[in-house]
Amino acid sequence: MILLLCFVCGAPIYTQTALDELNVGKERLQNGDCKKAIINFQNALKLNPNSIEAKLGYAECSKNMGSYNDSKRAYTEVLSRSAKNFEAVIGLSEINILLMEENLIPPRIDPLLEEFPNHTGLRILQSKYLQAIGKKDLAIHKLVTLSEKLNHPADVEKMLAELYLKNNKWKEAEDSLSRYISQTPSDPTGFYLLAKLALYKNYFNVPNLLNQLQEAEGNIQNALNLDSKHEPSRLLLVYLKMMEAYRSRDLNQEPLEKGFRLIYELAREFPENKHYHSLEASIGEELNRKEFSEYHYRRALQIDDLDEIGRFEAEEFALKHLKEESKMRRELGGYRKERYLAEKHSLYFKSAKFHLLRSRDLTPFNVRNELIDMYDLTGDSIRFINLLIKFREEDPTNFKLQNKLEFAIHTLKQSLEYREGLFQIAPKGIVYDPISFSPEVFVFDLESRVPFPEHYPGGRLIAKALRYELKHVFNVRLPDDKEFLTIRNGIKETNFHPFTKTIPFSVESLHHLDSARLNKTKIRYVLHGNYKFENDLIEVEISLYDRETSKDIGVWKTSQKGRDSLPTIASRIAEKVKLILPINGKILKIRESDVLISLGKIDGLNLKSSVQFTRKGNVLMEGEILELGNEISLIRPKMRGWEKELATGDSVSIKPMADTSVKSK
Repeated sequence: MILLLCFVCGAPIYTQTALDELNVGKERLQNGDCKKAIINFQNALKLNPNSIEAKLGYAECSKNMGSYNDSKRAYTEVLSRSAKNFEAVIGLSEINILLMEENLIPPRIDPLLEEFPNHTGLRILQSKYLQAIGKKDLAIHKLVTLSEKLNHPADVEKMLAELYLKNNKWKEAEDSLSRYISQTPSDPTGFYLLAKLALYKNYFNVPNLLNQLQEAEGNIQNALNLDSKHEPSRLLLVYLKMMEAYRSRDLNQEPLEKGFRLIYELAREFPENKHYHSLEASIGEELNRKEFSEYHYRRALQIDDLDEIGRFEAEEFALKHLKEESKMRRELGGYRKERYLAEKHSLYFKSAKFHLLRSRDLTPFNVRNELIDMYDLTGDSIRFINLLIKFREEDPTNFKLQNKLEFAIHTLKQSLEYREGLFQIAPKGIVYDPISFSPEVFVFDLESRVPFPEHYPGGRLIAKALRYELKHVFNVRLPDDKEFLTIRNGIKETNFHPFTKTIPFSVESLHHLDSARLNKTKIRYVLHGNYKFENDLIEVEISLYDRETSKDIGVWKTSQKGRDSLPTIASRIAEKVKLILPINGKILKIRESDVLISLGKIDGLNLKSSVQFTRKGNVLMEGEILELGNEISLIRPKMRGWEKELATGDSVSIKPMADTSVKSK
């Protein structure tokens, strides 16, 4: 009898407990506390596995926290029991958009749209889908039609405002926001979007942007007063504090500290959000929190190891702040070594070389055998011999090594460079003072095409990768580091963005390139452009500008997604630049029957090249190659009496094989 009474009474107690958990979970979800809410939904499901509401709450929290697979599984289970559950249809489809699985959406929503053509939630989802597949105007048109038909419902106006913002339709966005806020004055999203409108509208006009900071912060605070946990408002406030910290171009630490505390809290609440970890690592580095930044750079790469800009930023941090034996440098260097070994026999050898050289920078002792092989393969005799000498010092009884070294030195002594005194053999290695008069290139920071890019140092990092590739892989001359910083600091006074800290290109600022060159040849060529980074896809539009003609002599676009995207893009661009740049040098020495010039194989010279001597732009005569060295060559002039015409220091150029100053992909 007692057992029967317990059984009869147990059912309502069981149901009430599950309902309590469900209600607490809903309240916490509404307050933005998914970390606690998801526990309540899990408890409710344990007590009542058939609860669709608990399953939907669990799915939404999982989605908000970045656990997309768990969320998809929960939404799919709901749809298997209730195919017309709009909340599940919308939630699952939004995840499909985030994961770029747009092809899964039409079969799910098209039948429902036919049955429920005026369902605002489905129509908003349809507009998100159309936006994701690039049909921006159609997405807006369908929502405008629906909004007018239904007398401007609030949820449709909010979505319209977001679409207008994404498509730079500022006046339309303002009108939709005005209608939305008038209907839902207690929703923080309206005030957040007002702040976003002010900042995004003026992002590319820095004076106007700085003038909008106070008004934007007021709207953000209005949003946070309505919901202190409103995630997008908190992130936008981080961005605002970052700009406030650099509004005078030099760091004001107090607002940056405030921004740092905000992103710190967000990253704790959303531990799977790669962007938050990356952002707090970058800001932490600016505030000199090295150990903190080290952890979060690593954490961001653990979440998404295909983020090539994030990886390059982490490497730059490690090279600047960490010892060679540190765990982070070993991890990053080991990754680059693995990528080199995977790519060295592929068609992208130049990008494979990028990996190896980065690994050398991070962990020099870990890739010495690979470096020896590469130096031997590419004919880099100086580095090949110098590294062999280090090996011999460590293992003096290795006769195989000694024989390899002696053969390499014997080969070097046969070279034109050694015979002309460019190389000198010393006990510790080859002493070498390079001589080059090839064109120099200044690389400007790339500008983001979109406001507030995911990696705010991205434009500086891509430009640095380009400089690295040009210098170390393609032997293009660049200003040295000291002069580069001097030029940057000069341009910074007139051309500086407080969010990205980029120094973008402008014709008016080019005179700063001559600031340290009163008696030297001016930098003639400038590389500049813009980029977009989204979902691990890097898109770059680049131009090579000739200061002498005041024109872009090469313009092209390139893109690459996922692993190896940054070195691949850097390699493509550097190769284009190398092809477009003229091959220029000077006469180093006039001899009895020939002349020695400062051009060789590394400059693009080959035995079929046609050499011409010039002075002040006028062609004096042509010459033929007698001996082609790696860095210098012997030329026999073709004109009689050339001995009286040519002089040391005269310019040497190569007739271009074809006109390359065209647009290409």
